[in-house]
Amino acid sequence: MGWEPAIRSMGRTLGGDLRRVLALGDPRKSLYRDAHYFSATVEIDPDRMNQWLAAGVRLTEPARADLFTAWFPDNNFESPGYHEAGIFVHVKTVQGTGIHCPWMILDDDVALIIGRELLGYPKKLGEIDWTVTDTEIRAEATRRGHKLLSMGGRLGEVIADPPPILGRPHRNVVGSAGLFPSWLVGFTPRESVVEVRKVEDFHLEVLGSERDPLDQLGIGRVIEARLHRVDLLGVWVPPLPIRPLTPLFSMAHMRPRTL
Repeated sequence: MGWEPAIRSMGRTLGGDLRRVLALGDPRKSLYRDAHYFSATVEIDPDRMNQWLAAGVRLTEPARADLFTAWFPDNNFESPGYHEAGIFVHVKTVQGTGIHCPWMILDDDVALIIGRELLGYPKKLGEIDWTVTDTEIRAEATRRGHKLLSMGGRLGEVIADPPPILGRPHRNVVGSAGLFPSWLVGFTPRESVVEVRKVEDFHLEVLGSERDPLDQLGIGRVIEARLHRVDLLGVWVPPLPIRPLTPLFSMAHMRPRTL
């Protein structure tokens, strides 16, 4: 009755996801080594951002998000040197502050399939220009000829006790528009810090397009910018279903998530 066929389908999907996660290697070992996340914590307008969140996902107070570009020089699935850009919205969970990802692009199809199908990151193919030296860092993300995100600055001092970038409870959406509903799932990656540095003289430009409307997410003042270098150790438990979402969610959020 009701959601029972969808629940059985989700159980089969998660069982397959677990096998695929384990096939990547021992979850106690790093999946990514020396992953670089160039991140800016920003204020966001709750009224504008709430329109892009799944039912039951609640913003922290005050409302915050991390805009980022990333470079992955070494990983377990033979796609060295690929890049990502995205946004992690800070949300409330029973384990404390977590993150929800409503938009992400990257330049590697293998990483797209793994992250999208297994973990619910709404990955789409795009282009990310990334440069880091001993003193400076800059990155620019574009998709379908539209510049979407530009950020840069000067590398500053090492942060002794940095906040995590990825090692927080996640609330992502698995599935797309179709007969069965999408699901809100939860999981927590593990990260080991290599080094985190402040980024000084930081500049940020957020633009948008019809298919990637970053300019409509309510992104505001920059609070702090950092360069995280971390080893990502995978998850001990595969994504667990929290609640089903109606097909209306996928239809309403098709532009930033799938188009």
